[in-house]
Amino acid sequence: MAILLEALLIFGLRVLGISVSTLSTLMTVQGRKMYAVGLGFISSLVYVIAIGKVVSNLNNVWNIIAYSAGFAGGTLVGMMIEQRLALGFSEVRFICTEDGNDLAQALRDAGFGVTELQGHGREKSVEVVTVLIPRRQVENVLAIGRQVDDNAIVTVTDSRSVQRGYWHPDRCRR
Repeated sequence: MAILLEALLIFGLRVLGISVSTLSTLMTVQGRKMYAVGLGFISSLVYVIAIGKVVSNLNNVWNIIAYSAGFAGGTLVGMMIEQRLALGFSEVRFICTEDGNDLAQALRDAGFGVTELQGHGREKSVEVVTVLIPRRQVENVLAIGRQVDDNAIVTVTDSRSVQRGYWHPDRCRR
């Protein structure tokens, strides 16, 4: 029983460590230095404890399996946490083959800042409607886009940093 409890502890430590490491990486990419440093410290501390448990008894195959499974599980949990937090900003771009004014107006009516551009597609002119928003608002913007122009080509990209722009106060808090 002690063998399985130790393996379970190692698994839990690895899930925790890799989840925290995933968040640390995200904070690094977003330039949030203090969060990245703090999370990196926790991640490496948990790593040292977990690897110490494995190395101290290499004959126990359950510890090795738990360590590896914890890495996989921690990756999944870290990704789920990151998606749930939805930190940072995204740019949503709609390429409308018809009139993009209705979509731009619907987004503005919902409180989003919108930039409209004219473009040339393969066969005809297009209108490009771009919105820069907090990531947690992406689904709301996509829903408006589907309601107004279900045929628009849509891309969503993450923005590393945002310097200025229009931010409706209610939009940034949600």
